[in-house]
Amino acid sequence: MKKAFQYFIVIILFSAWGMMLRNKVFVREAVVGVKENVSEITGIGLPCSTPFEYAIGAVDPQFNLSVEDFLAVTQEAEKIWEVQSGKNLFSYNPNAEFRINLIFDSRQLASNEADKLMENLDQLETTQAKIADQYEDLSGTYEQKMAKYKKSVASYEKKLKDYNEAVEDWNESEKTSEEEFNNLKEKKEELDDLYEKLEKERLEVNKLAGKTNVLASKEKNVVAEYNTNVSTYKKKYGGEREFEKGLYDGREINLYQFKQLADLRMTIVHELGHAIGIGHLNDPKSIMYYLLSEQDMENPILSTEDLGALKTVCKFE
Repeated sequence: MKKAFQYFIVIILFSAWGMMLRNKVFVREAVVGVKENVSEITGIGLPCSTPFEYAIGAVDPQFNLSVEDFLAVTQEAEKIWEVQSGKNLFSYNPNAEFRINLIFDSRQLASNEADKLMENLDQLETTQAKIADQYEDLSGTYEQKMAKYKKSVASYEKKLKDYNEAVEDWNESEKTSEEEFNNLKEKKEELDDLYEKLEKERLEVNKLAGKTNVLASKEKNVVAEYNTNVSTYKKKYGGEREFEKGLYDGREINLYQFKQLADLRMTIVHELGHAIGIGHLNDPKSIMYYLLSEQDMENPILSTEDLGALKTVCKFE
């Protein structure tokens, strides 16, 4: 009887403990519900209720960008979200655990190579333009000298014909006038002088033609090299690019590549969007679109979709 009574007491205790456990769950759920209600009413504890704090971490010197300049670009990026949304979303704190880093790797190396290729294209364009100008000037000079040469040849041929006819007439006649003979002799000497001048002109014209041909060939090679480089540039660096130049992993933002400061700023704006909980969006003009596509690089603007996603994540009215 005594043992039966003890068993009964144990059963009651376990039942009470189970009720207590269930009551704890109920209480915890009730507390969470109250906290959510309080958050919705006061705004305390909601996402974006306090600015997202970040610090500047590693800045690789190979980018030739100082920590101060990197911070300035980052602050420009945060303002794009804040000014257009009217909310204080981010705050620089040198002691913050969340870091934004600038890391040099193969991506920036490829970007530097692209810049060199573009610089080479610019140089080829300049070279081609100079060659084209030289070719045009030389061609003009060649055409002038060629026209003059042809005119001189025509004049020479007429004089030579007249001389040959006079000589033939002299040979077939019984003329013995020493004056006429000397006149023919002078004409012969004059023709010889003209021939020498024509030969010099011919050599000069041929030389100009050779220079012109060399320039034409040089320009052809420059154009061919330019077209090859353009094709290489388009294959490697042209078209739309995914936002793989930066990465938000939940603990930090790592930035790997940029061409200009505007490019760096756009990538930071995108990654800051991820940092406060916004995923990729569908509008190609959105900052949070997964490709660097139709966004305005120089003057980034939050799309209606960007602002809508921000309101949803931060539970703004």
